Amino acid sequence: MKKSILVVCMVWLIVLIFAPAAMAGQYQWQVSTDQQGNIHEIISIQDMEADLDLEGWNSSSGEGTLILERVNKDWDEYSAAPNGLPVTAETKNYLIFSTTTLRYSQSSQPGLFDDLISMADGDINIQVAGIIQESSAAEIDNLNQDPTAIWRLTSEQSKNALAQAPIFLQVITFDGLAISLTILLFGITGITIWYLTYIRRVNKLIEEEYSLSNIEKLLEKEEEEEKENN
Repeated sequence: MKKSILVVCMVWLIVLIFAPAAMAGQYQWQVSTDQQGNIHEIISIQDMEADLDLEGWNSSSGEGTLILERVNKDWDEYSAAPNGLPVTAETKNYLIFSTTTLRYSQSSQPGLFDDLISMADGDINIQVAGIIQESSAAEIDNLNQDPTAIWRLTSEQSKNALAQAPIFLQVITFDGLAISLTILLFGITGITIWYLTYIRRVNKLIEEEYSLSNIEKLLEKEEEEEKENN
Protein backbone atom coordinates (compact mmCIF):
# COMPACT_ATOMS: atom_id res chain seq x y z
CA MET A 1 0.00 0.00 0.00
CA LYS A 2 2.77 2.38 0.96
CA LYS A 3 4.57 1.61 -2.30
CA SER A 4 1.42 2.40 -4.31
CA ILE A 5 1.00 5.74 -2.53
CA LEU A 6 4.66 6.54 -3.16
CA VAL A 7 4.31 5.72 -6.87
CA VAL A 8 1.19 7.91 -7.17
CA CYS A 9 2.96 10.81 -5.45
CA MET A 10 5.94 10.51 -7.79
CA VAL A 11 3.68 10.51 -10.86
CA TRP A 12 1.89 13.63 -9.68
CA LEU A 13 5.21 15.29 -8.93
CA ILE A 14 6.43 14.59 -12.47
CA VAL A 15 3.18 15.93 -13.94
CA LEU A 16 3.42 19.12 -11.87
CA ILE A 17 7.03 19.69 -12.94
CA PHE A 18 6.76 18.98 -16.66
CA ALA A 19 3.12 19.75 -17.52
CA PRO A 20 3.46 23.57 -17.48
CA ALA A 21 6.32 23.43 -19.94
CA ALA A 22 4.40 21.12 -22.24
CA MET A 23 1.27 23.31 -22.08
CA ALA A 24 3.10 26.58 -22.54
CA GLY A 25 3.31 26.31 -26.32
CA GLN A 26 5.91 27.74 -28.67
CA TYR A 27 6.21 30.40 -31.35
CA GLN A 28 8.52 31.15 -34.27
CA TRP A 29 8.67 34.81 -35.32
CA GLN A 30 10.35 35.14 -38.71
CA VAL A 31 11.19 38.47 -40.33
CA SER A 32 12.91 38.87 -43.70
CA THR A 33 13.75 41.83 -45.93
CA ASP A 34 14.07 41.81 -49.70
CA GLN A 35 16.15 43.89 -52.11
CA GLN A 36 13.35 46.46 -52.40
CA GLY A 37 13.29 46.99 -48.62
CA ASN A 38 9.95 45.25 -48.03
CA ILE A 39 9.64 43.50 -44.68
CA HIS A 40 7.90 40.12 -44.65
CA GLU A 41 6.74 38.55 -41.39
CA ILE A 42 5.47 35.07 -40.58
CA ILE A 43 4.63 33.90 -37.06
CA SER A 44 3.94 30.24 -36.31
CA ILE A 45 2.22 29.67 -32.96
CA GLN A 46 1.76 26.13 -31.65
CA ASP A 47 -0.43 24.75 -28.86
CA MET A 48 -1.73 28.09 -27.60
CA GLU A 49 -5.45 28.60 -27.15
CA ALA A 50 -5.36 32.01 -25.46
CA ASP A 51 -7.01 35.01 -27.07
CA LEU A 52 -4.33 36.99 -28.93
CA ASP A 53 -4.46 40.49 -30.35
CA LEU A 54 -4.25 39.88 -34.13
CA GLU A 55 -4.85 43.41 -35.37
CA GLY A 56 -3.00 44.03 -38.64
CA TRP A 57 -2.27 40.35 -39.33
CA ASN A 58 -3.63 37.86 -41.87
CA SER A 59 -4.24 34.60 -40.03
CA SER A 60 -4.78 30.95 -40.89
CA SER A 61 -4.79 27.83 -38.73
CA GLY A 62 -4.59 24.08 -38.89
CA GLU A 63 -3.47 21.10 -36.79
CA GLY A 64 -2.93 23.18 -33.67
CA THR A 65 -0.79 25.80 -35.42
CA LEU A 66 -1.77 29.42 -35.97
CA ILE A 67 -0.02 31.17 -38.86
CA LEU A 68 0.14 34.97 -39.02
CA GLU A 69 1.46 36.90 -42.02
CA ARG A 70 1.90 40.52 -43.13
CA VAL A 71 4.17 42.80 -45.19
CA ASN A 72 5.45 46.33 -44.54
CA LYS A 73 7.21 48.47 -47.15
CA ASP A 74 10.07 49.61 -44.86
CA TRP A 75 11.23 49.80 -41.23
CA ASP A 76 9.63 53.18 -40.65
CA GLU A 77 6.23 51.78 -41.59
CA TYR A 78 6.99 48.69 -39.54
CA SER A 79 7.71 50.72 -36.41
CA ALA A 80 4.39 52.53 -36.75
CA ALA A 81 2.36 49.36 -37.36
CA PRO A 82 0.62 47.69 -34.38
CA ASN A 83 1.40 44.25 -32.98
CA GLY A 84 4.93 43.90 -34.32
CA LEU A 85 8.25 43.61 -32.61
CA PRO A 86 8.55 46.61 -30.24
CA VAL A 87 11.41 48.34 -32.01
CA THR A 88 12.13 51.85 -33.22
CA ALA A 89 13.99 52.27 -36.51
CA GLU A 90 16.60 54.82 -37.56
CA THR A 91 17.83 54.79 -41.15
CA LYS A 92 20.76 56.81 -42.50
CA ASN A 93 21.35 57.00 -46.25
CA TYR A 94 24.80 57.51 -47.76
CA LEU A 95 26.09 57.55 -51.34
CA ILE A 96 26.20 53.82 -52.03
CA PHE A 97 24.89 52.28 -48.80
CA SER A 98 22.53 52.86 -45.87
CA THR A 99 22.49 51.81 -42.22
CA THR A 100 19.38 50.77 -40.32
CA THR A 101 19.45 50.64 -36.52
CA LEU A 102 16.66 48.96 -34.57
CA ARG A 103 16.32 49.62 -30.84
CA TYR A 104 14.08 47.65 -28.50
CA SER A 105 11.37 49.86 -27.02
CA GLN A 106 8.90 48.56 -24.45
CA SER A 107 5.43 49.65 -25.50
CA SER A 108 3.04 51.21 -23.00
CA GLN A 109 0.21 49.31 -24.71
CA PRO A 110 0.79 45.53 -24.63
CA GLY A 111 0.22 43.76 -27.93
CA LEU A 112 0.87 40.45 -29.65
CA PHE A 113 4.57 40.36 -28.76
CA ASP A 114 3.87 40.88 -25.05
CA ASP A 115 1.18 38.19 -25.14
CA LEU A 116 3.51 35.65 -26.71
CA ILE A 117 6.55 36.16 -24.52
CA SER A 118 4.45 36.13 -21.37
CA MET A 119 2.94 32.72 -22.20
CA ALA A 120 5.53 30.80 -24.21
CA ASP A 121 9.13 30.27 -25.19
CA GLY A 122 10.08 31.03 -28.76
CA ASP A 123 12.57 32.25 -31.34
CA ILE A 124 12.85 35.46 -33.30
CA ASN A 125 14.58 34.98 -36.64
CA ILE A 126 15.49 38.02 -38.75
CA GLN A 127 17.02 37.68 -42.22
CA VAL A 128 18.35 40.83 -43.86
CA ALA A 129 19.51 41.82 -47.33
CA GLY A 130 22.72 43.33 -46.00
CA ILE A 131 25.43 42.85 -43.39
CA ILE A 132 24.68 42.64 -39.66
CA GLN A 133 27.02 45.04 -37.86
CA GLU A 134 25.69 44.69 -34.32
CA SER A 135 22.89 42.81 -32.57
CA SER A 136 21.69 41.51 -29.21
CA ALA A 137 20.82 38.17 -30.86
CA ALA A 138 22.08 34.89 -29.46
CA GLU A 139 23.27 33.82 -32.91
CA ILE A 140 24.52 35.92 -35.86
CA ASP A 141 25.39 34.42 -39.24
CA ASN A 142 26.82 36.85 -41.80
CA LEU A 143 28.17 34.04 -43.97
CA ASN A 144 24.71 32.91 -45.02
CA GLN A 145 23.32 34.08 -48.36
CA ASP A 146 20.81 36.05 -46.29
CA PRO A 147 22.58 37.14 -43.08
CA THR A 148 20.56 36.00 -40.07
CA ALA A 149 20.14 36.98 -36.43
CA ILE A 150 18.35 34.64 -34.02
CA TRP A 151 17.03 35.38 -30.53
CA ARG A 152 16.07 32.42 -28.34
CA LEU A 153 13.66 33.77 -25.75
CA THR A 154 12.16 32.27 -22.62
CA SER A 155 8.96 33.67 -21.17
CA GLU A 156 10.65 34.51 -17.87
CA GLN A 157 13.64 36.41 -19.25
CA SER A 158 12.57 37.90 -22.58
CA LYS A 159 11.83 41.51 -21.70
CA ASN A 160 14.76 41.96 -19.35
CA ALA A 161 17.23 40.41 -21.81
CA LEU A 162 16.03 42.58 -24.71
CA ALA A 163 15.85 45.80 -22.69
CA GLN A 164 19.45 45.52 -21.50
CA ALA A 165 20.96 45.73 -25.00
CA PRO A 166 21.21 49.28 -26.45
CA ILE A 167 20.93 48.02 -30.06
CA PHE A 168 18.49 45.30 -31.10
CA LEU A 169 19.84 45.07 -34.65
CA GLN A 170 22.06 47.20 -36.87
CA VAL A 171 22.38 46.45 -40.57
CA ILE A 172 24.36 47.99 -43.44
CA THR A 173 22.73 47.65 -46.85
CA PHE A 174 24.48 48.39 -50.14
CA ASP A 175 22.62 50.03 -53.03
CA GLY A 176 23.36 47.94 -56.11
CA LEU A 177 22.17 50.63 -58.54
CA ALA A 178 24.21 53.34 -56.84
CA ILE A 179 27.31 51.09 -56.86
CA SER A 180 26.84 50.34 -60.59
CA LEU A 181 26.44 54.04 -61.41
CA THR A 182 29.50 54.91 -59.31
CA ILE A 183 31.61 52.27 -61.07
CA LEU A 184 30.33 53.51 -64.44
CA LEU A 185 31.14 57.12 -63.50
CA PHE A 186 34.67 56.21 -62.39
CA GLY A 187 35.13 54.17 -65.57
CA ILE A 188 34.05 57.03 -67.82
CA THR A 189 36.22 59.45 -65.84
CA GLY A 190 39.24 57.14 -66.13
CA ILE A 191 38.78 56.66 -69.87
CA THR A 192 38.35 60.41 -70.36
CA ILE A 193 41.55 61.17 -68.42
CA TRP A 194 43.48 58.53 -70.39
CA TYR A 195 42.15 59.88 -73.72
CA LEU A 196 43.03 63.49 -72.87
CA THR A 197 46.49 62.43 -71.70
CA TYR A 198 47.02 60.49 -74.95
CA ILE A 199 45.87 63.43 -77.09
CA ARG A 200 48.17 65.77 -75.18
CA ARG A 201 51.15 63.48 -75.79
CA VAL A 202 50.33 63.18 -79.50
CA ASN A 203 50.00 66.95 -79.82
CA LYS A 204 53.30 67.38 -78.05
CA LEU A 205 55.01 64.96 -80.45
CA ILE A 206 53.49 66.74 -83.46
CA GLU A 207 54.61 70.11 -82.13
CA GLU A 208 58.12 68.84 -81.54
CA GLU A 209 58.31 67.18 -84.93
CA TYR A 210 56.75 69.93 -87.04
CA SER A 211 57.64 73.02 -85.08
CA LEU A 212 58.90 76.10 -86.96
CA SER A 213 62.45 75.68 -85.68
CA ASN A 214 62.55 72.11 -86.90
CA ILE A 215 61.22 73.12 -90.30
CA GLU A 216 63.88 75.84 -90.61
CA LYS A 217 66.59 73.36 -89.68
CA LEU A 218 65.23 70.94 -92.24
CA LEU A 219 65.24 73.60 -94.96
CA GLU A 220 68.78 74.66 -94.08
CA LYS A 221 69.89 71.07 -94.23
CA GLU A 222 68.30 70.63 -97.66
CA GLU A 223 69.97 73.82 -98.94
CA GLU A 224 73.35 72.62 -97.72
CA GLU A 225 72.86 69.28 -99.43
CA GLU A 226 71.95 71.03 -102.70
CA LYS A 227 75.05 73.23 -102.52
CA GLU A 228 77.24 70.21 -101.91
CA ASN A 229 75.70 68.44 -104.86
CA ASN A 230 76.25 71.41 -107.10
